[in-house]
Amino acid sequence: MKRKLLLLIPVLISFMACKKAIDPSGGGTTPVDVVTTADGYSSDHVHNLNLVYFIPNDLDTLPGYQKRLSDLMLWGQKFYKDEMARNGYADKTFGLFTSPTKGVKITVIRGTKPKSSYPYSGGNGAVAQEINAYFTAHPAENTSAHTLVIIPRYEFKADGTPSGGPFYGTGKWCYALDYEGMDIKNLGKTDADGKRFSVWFGGMMHELGHGLNLPHNCQKVSENATLGMALMWAGNGTLGISPTFLTATDAAILNVNQVFNKGDKASYGAVKASISKIHAKYDPSKSSIVVSGRFTSDVKVNSVVYYNDPNVNNEGIGVNKDYNATTWESKAIGVDSFYVEMPISELKYKDGNPYELKVKLVHDNGNVTETIYNYDFVNGIPVLNFSSRDEFSKTGWNVLNVSSQETAEEDGKAANLIDGVINTYWHSQYSGTTAVYPHSFTIDMAAAKQVTGISLTQRNGLQRAIKDFEIQYSTDGSSFVSAGSYVLANVNGSQYINLPAKQTFRYFKIIAKSSYDGQSFAALSEAGAF
Repeated sequence: MKRKLLLLIPVLISFMACKKAIDPSGGGTTPVDVVTTADGYSSDHVHNLNLVYFIPNDLDTLPGYQKRLSDLMLWGQKFYKDEMARNGYADKTFGLFTSPTKGVKITVIRGTKPKSSYPYSGGNGAVAQEINAYFTAHPAENTSAHTLVIIPRYEFKADGTPSGGPFYGTGKWCYALDYEGMDIKNLGKTDADGKRFSVWFGGMMHELGHGLNLPHNCQKVSENATLGMALMWAGNGTLGISPTFLTATDAAILNVNQVFNKGDKASYGAVKASISKIHAKYDPSKSSIVVSGRFTSDVKVNSVVYYNDPNVNNEGIGVNKDYNATTWESKAIGVDSFYVEMPISELKYKDGNPYELKVKLVHDNGNVTETIYNYDFVNGIPVLNFSSRDEFSKTGWNVLNVSSQETAEEDGKAANLIDGVINTYWHSQYSGTTAVYPHSFTIDMAAAKQVTGISLTQRNGLQRAIKDFEIQYSTDGSSFVSAGSYVLANVNGSQYINLPAKQTFRYFKIIAKSSYDGQSFAALSEAGAF
């Protein structure tokens, strides 16, 4: 009996394909990849902004949404492109899938719950969960780390103002609202419809900025007259009505963003980086804050950006407390250095408004790493006391006799105290048994040194900041002598504690006795000596 062999020829259905096209930016024959989708859209970017129209199950799409939102996204794409070019980055903007006949590709996802399950406050989590489930089932629809979610309005208030679900940025996702008046025909109008449109469309572009990795920041004093309103400050109320712009700092961050680069280079991988030395002073001859320093990084640093964030009216620090941050940008010098001059005439706020200086390394893979320093103004002059001292190298050092460390729930091991990385930290134990004050650790400097003082750095962001502490030192690691009790300031950046007199020793011990938050936990980023 003969058997027939059935040859099965696999057919691969490709949802996306790439082909070469001529670069439209004027380069002539420079080839760029064009990505096409099975449903007839294309882009010259490999990674494109995911544009999702999410509809609760008790709502439907609003009339004309495809054309209205396509027109607005193309306008926004050009706005970002023009601002990038003005800042020196030609032919850079976020990628979108488009079609000559259908406009911008919008992925419509219908939610499984009513609008009450997706409220403004906290509703983004439920929305993201359903969108991620859709992306898992349809991976070709998810082409980047960045997603803009647009949700139709839930209702109108008595004055005609629409209201609805989440409208903010969180991580690399952002959320915005659609309503019948979200139409390019209202752009630039100054009547009630135009002003309402400017708020909602400007808000969409502002929140998109957050979804593209941009923090808040405002224009310099001189830019008010020349450029207008920074989009990432209050540009959500001026876009399309009066001059609105992206700052040089915004552009430097977007330059390395995944969806602003046409190729397929790796983005957002892990980075190990820190500022190893910093020097800051006020130069009266230039009426400027001058900051310089060195950094280490295992990923190339393209730019360094500087956010001067005042604590206006004691508003506090953190998310949504940074609108007033005035920023500068400089290119990395070589592979490890930076320098910037910041005229204080460009800062709106002076005395009575303590500042955080956030120095951020902008890495080639799109990540941004941040170190925070603190300064004040006195009689209109900045007082900058955070310059680095000449600390001893920590090569060969060890951490001994730590009272506790958290390694089960997070990387809070004591060895992080001497790794030279500002974003790692030691944390007292809280899994299982919670360790309580006093907390302590001993550092072996590998050899006896003549020590002027000890340097300590609170955990970046000031979580679990230590307040009262004692320094002890020893030549043999067994018998310790107290060098006094001190108060560690609740500020970011290295703090330098001078000993009463120079001492020669090999070991020093830190005994933490209290915290700023009144809790039992303790954390520190770095410990050193000089």
